[in-house]
Amino acid sequence: MVLKQNVNTEIIYKAVYNLIEIANTNLPGNIYSKLSEFNYSGKENILKNAYIAQKNMRPLCQDTGQVVIFLEAGQDIIFSGNYIEDEINRAVSDCYKNKFYRKSTVKDAIFNRANKEDNTPAIIHTKIVKGDEINILLGIKGGGAENMTTLKMFNPTADFNEIMDYAKECAINAGENACPPMTIGIGAGGCAETAAILAKKALFAGDIVDIEIPNVFETKILTAPTHIACLPVCINLSCHSLRHANAKITDGKILYKDKIQKYKDIEIKTDAKEIYTSDIEALNSLQSGENILLTGTIFTARDAAHKRLVEMIKENKILPLDLSGKILFYAGPCPAKEGEIIGPVGPTTSKRMDKFAPVLYEKGVIATIGKGDRTIKGLNKLYLKAQGGIACVLQQCIKKCEIICFEDLGAEAIYKLEIEKMPLKTMWI
Repeated sequence: MVLKQNVNTEIIYKAVYNLIEIANTNLPGNIYSKLSEFNYSGKENILKNAYIAQKNMRPLCQDTGQVVIFLEAGQDIIFSGNYIEDEINRAVSDCYKNKFYRKSTVKDAIFNRANKEDNTPAIIHTKIVKGDEINILLGIKGGGAENMTTLKMFNPTADFNEIMDYAKECAINAGENACPPMTIGIGAGGCAETAAILAKKALFAGDIVDIEIPNVFETKILTAPTHIACLPVCINLSCHSLRHANAKITDGKILYKDKIQKYKDIEIKTDAKEIYTSDIEALNSLQSGENILLTGTIFTARDAAHKRLVEMIKENKILPLDLSGKILFYAGPCPAKEGEIIGPVGPTTSKRMDKFAPVLYEKGVIATIGKGDRTIKGLNKLYLKAQGGIACVLQQCIKKCEIICFEDLGAEAIYKLEIEKMPLKTMWI
């Protein structure tokens, strides 16, 4: 007779809660080491960001993402207590509220994009395995990198090099939108949905592929059986932080598999020139490719705020703020905890705002700040590129924060920020 292990699901709550905090605030040691050796222009900011996040126990990135869980439960376990998925989602809700992480999940993808305000539900992939242990692999997946996901149904006779060329193409197309240097997850096999799940898991637990791709420091792959006529391949990208953590539950104990390394502060030297937001002449004289340190007043505004502003303009409504002479920062910060001016904050992907940008520039906006390249050209307007994935570094540049309007949008509300020496790179669009 096989003795069954009784597991109260309360312990899963505790494990998930702690894993979320570990993944959000600690850059994995192997990633830190690889980034330290990687030749990338923004490396120093990434390493300093890791130090600040760990020291202050604050998120590496303002986009604290969706929680993705790969849960393996032994079939010899008898569960007691609340439903497992309810306990996982309770842990997500409590941790995101208690730790002042950004809540990014909306109620419905199409019909109701109101913020759920607790970041649930987690995306849970459950597998029943042999034995009496529970393994939890938890990842934090932000929108910028996730939006670069692609799926392709290859001819079944395609060879390995064709798939690697596809992965390389996807990484190049993603550019700065996925906050490089990136990790590539490749999933191949099963049906289309299998490949997508494998690609996500490959990021955190895949087999390493020895291949050089620009702005990519690691490529991983997981494969599965498939139909003789099929070869589904999914590419899933992660930002440089590759936020994840692992735990095993056995004999009533939680064993965390990742050793947290303590990082040291580093000094960042720059020859960038300081520019003030009030100096319109200096702003207009900037050349593409210049590094600057921006000081003065800017306003946050991203997807939902842009949509609302443009709708108001089209309906000839009075705007809640005069856009003339303003600089808009495509950002949605984490909530501020006690003692903070603002939570960790950084740029979101700029091209999502491109359909709104011409209207807002016409209303007097003099510059925008965001991440990655733009799809719009020929406007002769100033665009300032901020490095993605360094939310704690950029948080230190903000000296004052005041909510202006659209408070109901949560992280997508419009804030007035007083900034000091924010590092940016110029570009004209």
